[in-house]
Amino acid sequence: MNKNKKEANLTAIMVVQQLEEEHWLSSDYKTPLQQAKEGNCRPLLEMIIEKLEEQDILVKEAYIIKHDKDKVSTWNPVEMKNIIETKVEHVHVLLKFEKGASLNKLALAIQVEPQYLEKLKSGRYGYDNCLAYLCHCKDENKHQYQPEEVTTVRGEDYTSIYHRSMETWTKGRATKKAKETALSVDWLIEKILSGEVTKSNILLTNEYYAIYGQHKRKINEALDTAGERKSYQTIADLEAGNFKKTILFITAESGVGKTRYSKKLITLLQQIALKQGQKWDYCVTASTNAFDEYNGQEILFLDDIKGDSLTVSDWLKLLDPHMISPISARYHNKMGSAKIIIITNTKEPISFFEQAKGNMGEDLGQFVRRIDYLIQIEDKFHLSIPIKHIPQKPNNEVLWYEPRHYSFKFSKIGEYDKNIATNKLVKQVIRNMQWNKYKKVINASDQTTNDNPNTQQK
Repeated sequence: MNKNKKEANLTAIMVVQQLEEEHWLSSDYKTPLQQAKEGNCRPLLEMIIEKLEEQDILVKEAYIIKHDKDKVSTWNPVEMKNIIETKVEHVHVLLKFEKGASLNKLALAIQVEPQYLEKLKSGRYGYDNCLAYLCHCKDENKHQYQPEEVTTVRGEDYTSIYHRSMETWTKGRATKKAKETALSVDWLIEKILSGEVTKSNILLTNEYYAIYGQHKRKINEALDTAGERKSYQTIADLEAGNFKKTILFITAESGVGKTRYSKKLITLLQQIALKQGQKWDYCVTASTNAFDEYNGQEILFLDDIKGDSLTVSDWLKLLDPHMISPISARYHNKMGSAKIIIITNTKEPISFFEQAKGNMGEDLGQFVRRIDYLIQIEDKFHLSIPIKHIPQKPNNEVLWYEPRHYSFKFSKIGEYDKNIATNKLVKQVIRNMQWNKYKKVINASDQTTNDNPNTQQK
């Protein structure tokens, strides 16, 4: 390296320094530093200009602001986590010169160490970016200082520059954000593919949502891929006999609370799955085109769906507890790979499935047989299970019609308070998932009691 190489002349510089005397190499700064701490930065900037011009470095523009609300994330070894702290107060001094000077010459003139002078990035926007940085105008995640907090000693008043440039700076903020999300999108996709992040997580988390807004197609492709893998893993587990699907049919009059109860039950099942090391997601479908939004979620909530939303064939495949098959969807067929399916409707199952597309005198007992529990919500929870329907022997009476016979029907097993009924449903899920074979799971009675602290189990 050529030691005699001439240092570049800098026509502008940013000084970033704390307000403690030890960081300034001249006792002349003692009083201006104290004044800056008290909120008046003008004397400090005037002294910097004076020292520069004593060395024939003429200052054309000069601005100063004290940053005392900046935050920084630091590792706390006691709490074993990152904590947010306020940075030590410091000043940013932006200077532009009539003629350039080297970095070392500027440092000697100002009387600070050279490492506290920041070179501006090359290009036409280098100085403009520094003007914006005085108030963090392009950094929305940092504290936004007001233009009135910037002191102008030379050049156009900063508040004038601020109001003239803010629209451009805001656009620059969007550009910066886009660059930041480009760096984060691969990390987010990795989280999606590993099953740690779901679409609901993305839409409800500001940080993820910002990335999603810039890379929607790429992230949706990752979500589709993760859903596809989840579906095929579920198929493999089902074929290996590791679980069987749980089908719950909830019926009640409108306004009784079918949907509200179902969502609470879903939350409870997610908590229990988490105890097994499984992060379960759920999908609520529309009444028409029910499977358009389904993407391999473990819980499928068919809320107030209509019987004619699917064909007889699709209903039978979807509800088969030991098989997963493609289900018709509007754009392309989906694997109906949910582990839990909850159906809510005002109709009871027989009336509901009578409406299935293509029903031409089907044995509706096929549908009944596939349902683990029928839950009828009235003043209490009425639970029924499917049993084989043996037809009664005909008497001597001659009927003018042939009565319909179904291979399975529901048999009522009892009336229960909500907590006890929920406990039975949860235990059925645990049996079907075979969780009780491998390790002790959360006690369903305890969990439902915890969710309803004012209700005592008998």
